[in-house]
Amino acid sequence: MTRSARLLLAAGCLIAAAPPAIPPQAFQYFPPVAAEASSTLRGEVHPAILASQVEQESCITLTHKRCWNPTVEFKTAREQGFGLAQITITYDKQGHEVMNRFKDLQKIDPMLAQWRWDDRFNPRYQLRALAVGDRDCLPYALGANGEEKVAMAMACYNGGPGSKKRKTGLSGDRIVCRATTNCDPNRWWNNVEMTSTKAKAPAPGYTVSFFQINRDYVRRILRERADKYRAYDWAATPWSVG
Repeated sequence: MTRSARLLLAAGCLIAAAPPAIPPQAFQYFPPVAAEASSTLRGEVHPAILASQVEQESCITLTHKRCWNPTVEFKTAREQGFGLAQITITYDKQGHEVMNRFKDLQKIDPMLAQWRWDDRFNPRYQLRALAVGDRDCLPYALGANGEEKVAMAMACYNGGPGSKKRKTGLSGDRIVCRATTNCDPNRWWNNVEMTSTKAKAPAPGYTVSFFQINRDYVRRILRERADKYRAYDWAATPWSVG
């Protein structure tokens, strides 16, 4: 192989290994993302992680029309989710409302108390809702630090904080870990990540289990999606609270 051919091959490998670009439609939302990371989350969750979380919630692919699109909705007989944070309402088999995250958020945050259903596609409120959800999950990761704490908050956002008594959600996962040999309840990766009472078999209408959905949620945000957002200059992003 000639020297020029080797150089062309090396260049091709570098291009193939390059991380995917940030979707261009995402940049308009970076100022409120930065604002929420600083004000609501007080720097405990980096804005790059919030951005990765939006991608996980809204993007089937980076070029899909729903990616970083505040008007997207997801509907099944069991649940309805909408927006950049996929705020969810769930229903029982009879179609009765079981859980309404939109109403819950209105009760726990002054800004979201002003949010109205007919304005549900407002991206500013949606990003606030995402940050408030993460903020309220962080106390359930008490004792963990750094990325381990953020990973637990992501698991909590997706699967709920749960109950220590019933061993559900993040609380239950940490209890199971504590009772498991060589498992540290203050560490997520290869520790709490591996222990759970969540169903390991797919529920009707799902192709993967709730356990796998929850663990994939954390891994994809922190290990697959975040790098391209970490490379962005967040310090230079203009933002204001509100």
